[in-house]
Amino acid sequence: MNETPDTRPLDSAVVPPRPGEARQTGREASVGGHGAASERAARLLKPSGRRGTSGTTPESRAATADQRPAVTPVFHCKDVSVFYGAKQALRGISLDVAPRQVLAMIGPSGCGKSTFLRCLNRMNDTIPSARTTGTITLDGQDIFAPELDVAQLRARIGMVFQKPNPFPKSIYDNVAYGPRIHGMARSRSQLDDIVCSSLTRAGLWNEVKDRLSSPGTGLSGGQQQRMCIARAIAVQPEVILMDEPCSALDPVATARVEDLIDELREQYAIVIVTHSMQQAARVSQRTAYFHLGDLIEIGDTDRVFTNPRHRLTEDYITGRFG
Repeated sequence: MNETPDTRPLDSAVVPPRPGEARQTGREASVGGHGAASERAARLLKPSGRRGTSGTTPESRAATADQRPAVTPVFHCKDVSVFYGAKQALRGISLDVAPRQVLAMIGPSGCGKSTFLRCLNRMNDTIPSARTTGTITLDGQDIFAPELDVAQLRARIGMVFQKPNPFPKSIYDNVAYGPRIHGMARSRSQLDDIVCSSLTRAGLWNEVKDRLSSPGTGLSGGQQQRMCIARAIAVQPEVILMDEPCSALDPVATARVEDLIDELREQYAIVIVTHSMQQAARVSQRTAYFHLGDLIEIGDTDRVFTNPRHRLTEDYITGRFG
């Protein structure tokens, strides 16, 4: 690949043109209607039946992004590469994750999205052949520092997997598990408060408050996933990682989880891997496009979908491959 991925500061993405404005650079002309194709893709990716992020229009979100002050990233990643034995899965990934923002990672299967996500809480450490190089800092602290307690690191970084993974315990004990093992509650009443507030923030309290002693495995798929989100936020993490959290859910459950993501990002930094470009457009403020182990492009979601800077990004979001 001849172009360098867009890894500029968080507030430096280009604001896309407003509908009706003529804006065609030499590059756009050279790819033959690039801008028009991207605008058509954006209209498909922003269905009118679902509200945009935070209930705002793309134009107002872009204006806000253009005016926002520089922020200190929660995660700062520089030249991150991952190897499985002799095979290199990621090459020199550099990006930042901002507080109170959703970063969506998109790309075809096998491009390295989930591998990079697992780097952020060192889950790749559990794979004997895996090796990671480069630098990842969380609030300025190197997560690969020898003195770092990995268990404490993972307590600061919640994880929600592709399929709901409830423990074979009651709903109450599923959510209370993390606070118990980390000693966050000194009494049963404090633990009750944590469970209640976590289930409330996950939008599940009213549905389960009368059956907290029932098995978590008895909930529907969508409810199980929201219970897993409640379990993740019960330990008060700084970041929530989500690996295709809606891939096993029906459209109604997916909509509820997406609304929940939009609410949670007011308190947490969220990184989500998704194969759904529509979902990325709905829930994220920034989007990163991966291709065959490389970070091709990263920027404000509206700009990436309406005015991609790289031909590979354009081809993917318009459905030419992937």
